[in-house]
Amino acid sequence: MKAFIWDLDGTLLDSYGVIVSSLHQTLEELGVSMDPSEIRRRATAGSVSDVVSYAAAKTGKTFQEIKHRYSDISGGRYLEITAMPHALEALEATAALGAVHFVYTHRGATTAPVLKNLGLDRFFREVVSSLNGFPRKPAPDALLYLMKQHGLEKDRVYYAGDRTLDVDCGKNAGVQSVLYAPSGIGAADYVIRDLLEVRDIATE
Repeated sequence: MKAFIWDLDGTLLDSYGVIVSSLHQTLEELGVSMDPSEIRRRATAGSVSDVVSYAAAKTGKTFQEIKHRYSDISGGRYLEITAMPHALEALEATAALGAVHFVYTHRGATTAPVLKNLGLDRFFREVVSSLNGFPRKPAPDALLYLMKQHGLEKDRVYYAGDRTLDVDCGKNAGVQSVLYAPSGIGAADYVIRDLLEVRDIATE
């Protein structure tokens, strides 16, 4: 039995537009100037927390204060998030082949509502989000927990994400990494340009 553990933002969820505009609004309220393209670069190369940390250093406000305000703004907009092209089809096709699915994401309280709104929640045996309290990626703790909890065989587990951070998380857990990169550029055990390409991995 093959198991796919999925990142969400930028992988199964087309959410960076909402993330960037919510961060931009948060920074504007604080009087911190940053171009949306730079916000996107920082958020995708690292994480939302990198942008929040920058704003905290600039303003003297605490990380938690700023993160809470960002969460309030973005949390009210979760219904604007759409699924990535072929996300549903990829999950359906691989499930039909006998693969099982899980989620490990840094997204927090909106994780379950977003997945339910998009009709994707039915595919996942367990969803691990920031609410579970595991160390952040690239620490492997959450992946190791899922493997132990569900009796997954390490050499049949794939962690799929869109960032180097996700690839490193998979490597640190000793599982195979799948990088979703529509450009086709990147370094991982598998680099896919279209989510439907996971069908080929599931049939290997």
